Amino acid sequence: MKNTFLRVFLVVLLSNIVVVSIGLGMVQFIQKRNQVSADLLGDVGVQLVAGYEKFGITSLQEEVTKAEKKLSGTIYLYQENGRPLLKSLPRNFREQNTPSVSARPSADFLHSQFIQVIGGNNVQYLLIFKPNPKISSLAPEAVVGFSLLGLLVSSGVLAYWLLGPLLKLQRVARSFGQGDMAARVESKLTRRSDAVGKLAREFNQMAVRIDTLLSSKERLMRDVSHELRTPLARIEVALTIAEDKYATEAQKGYLCRIRTELHELDELIGQVLTLSRLEAASLIKEEMDLQEWLSDIVEDVSFESQLKGISVSKLGRVPKAILGDPLQLRHAIENVLRNACFYAGEGGVIEVETEEKSGFALIYVRDNGPGVSEDKLEKIFHAFYRSSEAREANSGGFGVGLTISQRIIRAHKGTITAHNREVGGLEVCFKLPIA
Repeated sequence: MKNTFLRVFLVVLLSNIVVVSIGLGMVQFIQKRNQVSADLLGDVGVQLVAGYEKFGITSLQEEVTKAEKKLSGTIYLYQENGRPLLKSLPRNFREQNTPSVSARPSADFLHSQFIQVIGGNNVQYLLIFKPNPKISSLAPEAVVGFSLLGLLVSSGVLAYWLLGPLLKLQRVARSFGQGDMAARVESKLTRRSDAVGKLAREFNQMAVRIDTLLSSKERLMRDVSHELRTPLARIEVALTIAEDKYATEAQKGYLCRIRTELHELDELIGQVLTLSRLEAASLIKEEMDLQEWLSDIVEDVSFESQLKGISVSKLGRVPKAILGDPLQLRHAIENVLRNACFYAGEGGVIEVETEEKSGFALIYVRDNGPGVSEDKLEKIFHAFYRSSEAREANSGGFGVGLTISQRIIRAHKGTITAHNREVGGLEVCFKLPIA
């Protein structure tokens, strides 16, 4: 059966059949246990009345005992004047203090059976048969219990069959979306011949195509960036010769501007190469003393920013150590710290705080700058994105620093997020797993 709809339909149909069959089976079982056919009960009544009229009350009591054991119930026998020949039927009053309007007892019409028996000389008797009350009281609970059990079993089978493969697909898709380009659906799912198997095969094909495209893009970026540096070096040499031998004083200003632009272009190419290497590079992880390592970074950035009157302080003493690539993580932290110093401006206050939570090391970088518009918080981590405020401020960056930081943190199986502080400024949080 290749049609998933047909499979689901058959599973649901089978579940309903099982539940209904269990319910009907229990009802029939209870009816067989509690009900006696009218013919059988009539024959018993005729025998009891005949024995009573012939041998008396003692014989009647003996035969009734045998019949009750055989039928699994209690027999009551009344004469036509209402006098009981055996024990009386229990009275059932709704209010114990209210006298009964009728002298006759109230019978259990739901479970009891009534048979009229004609004796000798057309004397009428009333035989009342009441099934065993224990079986009767358990019957509804048994029906409900077995019905619920059938529903639970059938629903569990349906949920496992339908949702199990989808949950596996979800986990693989999440891993792929988080940057694990090697994530693929297991072959057990791809061999299925229904829609789930088809979806698994198409996902794997899509993953292969995307991985190939990204690899081609990264290879092209590396090759182009690398090749661009050769003509840039030639231009640099030509500029130097032109300045030394041929340039007039008026021309030297223009040549100097060209050199400045060349240096910026070379820096941009270097950052693009860094991005390319981050996609494929293997990290050199080691156990790091987080507090000492972070203190060195804060000290260096603080030294660079002292001329602008920017204060950079470090808070927190946990965690003590993490597993990571010290050099790559240093690039990630420094990029964010330098951004914070730039936007905080003269007299800015920067805080770097660490804490440990649920097996993760959290590093917060807070500034008291203008912050970022809420609709641009996610975009600041995109490559080559610069907000309008950054462009107006002429920061000199290319919008690559935060992208590099994000990819370094992701390569460490961590996350980096940013949000505006209530007191003003931006807070960037690095979340790294503790080994």
